[in-house]
Amino acid sequence: MTVTSSMRALLLLIAATIIGCSEESAPTAVQTAASTSAGDTAKGLDYDFYKESIEPIFIRYRGGFVGPDTACVACHTVQANAPLGLLPLTEENGEVFWTEEESRQNFENVAMLVNPSDPETSRLLLAPLAPIVGGESHSGGIFWDSVNHSEYRLIAEWIASGDPTTAADPIVEVDFEFFRSCVQPIFVNPIDNAMPCTECHSGQFAIPPAANSYWTVEQSQLAFEELLNFVDPGRPDFSRFLHKPLHPNAGGDLMHNGGRRWYSKDDPERQALEAWVQGDFTGTSCPSALQFDNPPRA
Repeated sequence: MTVTSSMRALLLLIAATIIGCSEESAPTAVQTAASTSAGDTAKGLDYDFYKESIEPIFIRYRGGFVGPDTACVACHTVQANAPLGLLPLTEENGEVFWTEEESRQNFENVAMLVNPSDPETSRLLLAPLAPIVGGESHSGGIFWDSVNHSEYRLIAEWIASGDPTTAADPIVEVDFEFFRSCVQPIFVNPIDNAMPCTECHSGQFAIPPAANSYWTVEQSQLAFEELLNFVDPGRPDFSRFLHKPLHPNAGGDLMHNGGRRWYSKDDPERQALEAWVQGDFTGTSCPSALQFDNPPRA
């Protein structure tokens, strides 16, 4: 098994036993004094309380490496489509931690998932909560089987302490019709020095069409649903779909076996896709950067 940096960090956390939080010992907001002006932080939330009491929950070891038995960081630092958007832990001298700068960025990302005007509707609370008690589907599993769980209560209290006039961030929807008409042809139209996406991703989002014909609606729908696993709607910089094919010198991933499709974030094709991920492009009209003759449409 390949040990990723996130898993290595998690193993170090376990070995160092720095995750001592338990169901019985979780602190409360009342027990932790707030020293940061709420008005100066995202949605009026208390950063100091977040760093002391909320952030440790994300690295709490839960006894395993899969689903509800693993820590939040096991998935939410490596999956671009995971909305929590935690930064990878810093490793130094056998210890793993978030620096002050990293914790503040985590705080900003986490704040996007909370709704101080109605805390119980916050995505941060709904995802790990059992659906039978009002939670939503969560690929990482169920952490809380009740709204009385100490972690749930702690996070809910923190959210409720924010500015009650601030609401949840709007959920961006990426458009299927634009994907089918303008995005999907990218997968069979490679550029110089790069393989077509179908070479590696044919079993995922780059389903090849039949010879001299366009994809069926069913094929496009399947590809679209697969691609969403690599897209964080509304957040292009957190979307692996836009990050992996980008050259490292422009901020892309260090490795992409299919070559580099874009050498700058200013590439017109990438900018058009970024606008789509942001929810700005919809329908069947394609910008010039996304107009292809292949495959032919009936």
